[in-house]
Amino acid sequence: MNNMQEASQGQVEQIPFGAVQHNLSNIPLTASEIGHLWTSYLVECMSVCFLKNYVAKSTDPDIITVLQRALDVSNQRVKTIEDIYNSIHHPIPEGFGETDVDAASKHLFSESFKIKYTRLMHKFVLTNYLNSLSVATRPDVRSYFSECIDTSKEIHQKATEVLLAKGLLMKAPTIPIPDRLDFVHDKDYFGSILGIGSKRSLNAIEISHIVAMMETKQLFKSLKLGYGQVVKSEKIKDFIKHGRKVADKQLEKLGSILDDEELPQPTITSNSVTNSTESPYSDKLILSHITFAIASIIAEDGYTLTNMSRIDLVATFSSFIIELLSLAKEGVELMIENGWLERVPETANRNRLMN
Repeated sequence: MNNMQEASQGQVEQIPFGAVQHNLSNIPLTASEIGHLWTSYLVECMSVCFLKNYVAKSTDPDIITVLQRALDVSNQRVKTIEDIYNSIHHPIPEGFGETDVDAASKHLFSESFKIKYTRLMHKFVLTNYLNSLSVATRPDVRSYFSECIDTSKEIHQKATEVLLAKGLLMKAPTIPIPDRLDFVHDKDYFGSILGIGSKRSLNAIEISHIVAMMETKQLFKSLKLGYGQVVKSEKIKDFIKHGRKVADKQLEKLGSILDDEELPQPTITSNSVTNSTESPYSDKLILSHITFAIASIIAEDGYTLTNMSRIDLVATFSSFIIELLSLAKEGVELMIENGWLERVPETANRNRLMN
């Protein structure tokens, strides 16, 4: 018997995909699945609200097609999670609904902003759903997150095509194509924390992340500008103003990094926000949306940080994260103060149960 035959005899028979049948009633949701479904439900309810207003007020047929598809997808995701919750008798989060959106209100954002922001949101949720799928075990939960990945990828690509066709797609600058391979031989490659002395040029990976972060922060700045015009609570208005100052400061710093390399800065047109003071959303939705947005930026800043090789850039993005963590805390405290922060499901408190 040759080695191939011996190896074949020792192999376990492979079960074809799709042949395994599961009784879902015997498979409880894990803490990971409960946490990711909870987050997904709140995010998708929020998405339904602002997309309802986007769709109702859009006139460009190309943009409406993308926005309507995104709205349909979010509605279906909400229903799917509710079905999973009902099957295990899990309480459904309050989330957001009809009382949080006025689809008939005036335009607050331009057509181009709506599709750019929808594209950005599906970039964020695509990353989150990939993580959610990686920790899911129950077949129905894995199926849900797989569908989320497929449809978010579809919407992101459709939005990209529309923006590209209309000349609205923000792109990273070009750099010279190298004529040969090279290796790093000097530990000065990392530079110094204060950027003192000669610094190597930005590499393609660093440029990519810096430009992507500028686009994200500029879109969120426009979002805060619009919400600041219509929010009713003075405390939330002050919080939004604080957020805009932080965004301005961070954008200025990122812009200066590109300027030092004589690279063009990406810009969002200043007419992204109309002059409307009529709110399409409740203060609860506005505050929750902004706080979620800040958390998303922190996550992207963190990912960007891991792709920076120059020490001065590592220090810059570390300071961004610290600044934004403080801002996010301010937003969450306002949510608690107004009774709007839903408690994420927690494990049993054994000490309390034993008393």
